[in-house]
Amino acid sequence: MIDELALKIRGLPRLKALILAFTVWQYVCVLGMAMLGWQEYLIWINLGLLASFIILAPSYESLLLIILSIPFFVALPNPKFDSLSMWRPLFAILFFVWLIREKKFKYAEIKFLPWDKFLGVFLMVGILVTLVFGKFIGQGFKQVLYWVNIYIFYLVMINVLKSKQQIFEIIRYILWSLAIIVTLGFTQLIGTFLTDFDTFWVYWASNITKLYYGQDFASVALYSNSWFSYLGGRSLRVFSIMPDSQSFAYICIFGMCIGTALTHNVFKYVKKWLWSGIRFAGLGLILSGTRAVWVGMLVPFAAVSWAYFRNFQKHLAKKFILPFLIIFILFAISSLINKGLALMRVSVFKEDFLLRAKSIYDLNDASNVGRIKIWKESLVFGINHPLGLGFGNFIVSLDPESAADYKQTAGEINIRYNLPQRYVSAHSLYLQILVETGFVGFVVFCGFWYAVIKYFWHFLRHYKNKEDFLVYFVAQGLIMVFWVLGAAFFDITLLNDKVLMFFLINLGIAGLIVKKYNEIEEIV
Repeated sequence: MIDELALKIRGLPRLKALILAFTVWQYVCVLGMAMLGWQEYLIWINLGLLASFIILAPSYESLLLIILSIPFFVALPNPKFDSLSMWRPLFAILFFVWLIREKKFKYAEIKFLPWDKFLGVFLMVGILVTLVFGKFIGQGFKQVLYWVNIYIFYLVMINVLKSKQQIFEIIRYILWSLAIIVTLGFTQLIGTFLTDFDTFWVYWASNITKLYYGQDFASVALYSNSWFSYLGGRSLRVFSIMPDSQSFAYICIFGMCIGTALTHNVFKYVKKWLWSGIRFAGLGLILSGTRAVWVGMLVPFAAVSWAYFRNFQKHLAKKFILPFLIIFILFAISSLINKGLALMRVSVFKEDFLLRAKSIYDLNDASNVGRIKIWKESLVFGINHPLGLGFGNFIVSLDPESAADYKQTAGEINIRYNLPQRYVSAHSLYLQILVETGFVGFVVFCGFWYAVIKYFWHFLRHYKNKEDFLVYFVAQGLIMVFWVLGAAFFDITLLNDKVLMFFLINLGIAGLIVKKYNEIEEIV
């Protein structure tokens, strides 16, 4: 029955127009609910529309719709699961429809990429640690379900994509989705020109943040968040529809990396627009005020610079060094940017990007003092508990002697960060993994990254003289990995839902190109 309906839908000449129409409608609905007081039952209607499309349409077109819809995945209004997002049931529906339609009932029939085995082992280690040592086992399994929920979308994607034409098209959709989030970031920035910071803060937390992440997080955002910078005076960062400026900075990274790869072998006017978008993403990255991403940038920049000066794959290095130069130039003219923003703002704009960058190395900076302290505590705790605490149990390391249940412990305000304990992390992805999964999980986690880097590196060495878009996309995938690994020393933002989605989508496509490079059809 599903196959017959899919064939009928496949024959519709305007399927892509329907995808576009659904995307525009979702944008209108989000705008209406955030600004015009439209009723939230529209979210359930949209969920039904998207679910119906996924059930009836071919899996490839469903992938396109979901990717374009990522900027509009808001929380489902319900009394029990406050932060449950639309993407969770949609990803599950896509996965099961694909399994049934393609009759993928045996594990051996599903295709995986080489590093997936590390993810599987990591998950098994984490589950075992959670069962044996986890104080809050239920919370640990919620974390597992969250990751698996995102992973199954990635799994469908790497099994559905078959041709170079499909890969090229889906990359364009990814870039459009990223561009929407970046554009909304500048819309948020413009919103701060029209009112004072406090009014904007209360409005955004009470309307947009609540819409996307639920009332619990919105309540926290009303008294404590990372939206503000306090160097040179209080200044509001750019964070778009993301929960914080750090996750928005990652969106800018992905946009710059993918956009740069896409500039190869496109029409001149398209290339011009792409570079304009890359510059805006670079500006967004600066305006996010995210020091972890700024420092993390040094890792891929060093790799690209090495390739350029060693004359190794210079055609690749010349292209991918440009986004870094754009960022450095924006830093150099940041005083002009500051003055321009100060003239447009109702409240005086006092942010100094260079001063904020310099604060990275200031050990007396309040933020750095707190970060170093939590690093030391997490490292010591990890060494003293080498088998780990279990997924979702990092909060136990903050108060090991507490006998409270999870709800009480998670809701307790951490004085150092003025946040509920559930929002406090190790401020380092590596230390977070160490504390939660122990040394075994940490080693497997590192093995995953090693497998990814090795896989991409061998491919790029083999095709070092080939100037092909697919090779360029793998190169940006490796740059993205280096950038994420560098930034991960200072935060755990990779685990944000939208950030993790785009990361796995990017990683999956690059891995698929490497795996099937000689089999992929040419664009027709």
